[in-house]
Amino acid sequence: MTASLACRKTRSLEAGTVYAWESIEGATGHLLIDPGETLARPCTPEGIPLGETRLDKNVGTVENPDPNPELRRAFLTAAAAVLRETERQGHLPDRVTRTFW
Repeated sequence: MTASLACRKTRSLEAGTVYAWESIEGATGHLLIDPGETLARPCTPEGIPLGETRLDKNVGTVENPDPNPELRRAFLTAAAAVLRETERQGHLPDRVTRTFW
């Protein structure tokens, strides 16, 4: 089984940077990366955080995960891809694409 994920930066705010993400399976969403580039949260397209779910890169776990396993997995995959690419490049990327088998 192959899965694909695409994330793109859509806006920069005082609260952080918003990314839109989409999987080949049809799941979509937005996530907010904080200005310190260590915390990711699900958000609206405008950058307003949704719920209490968050991934802290320094802790390495998802806090207050969404009860829906598909949404939880999709958020974790998108957030981890953006944070890993940020670490690799030394700055927030404009786009991130990942393919998994």
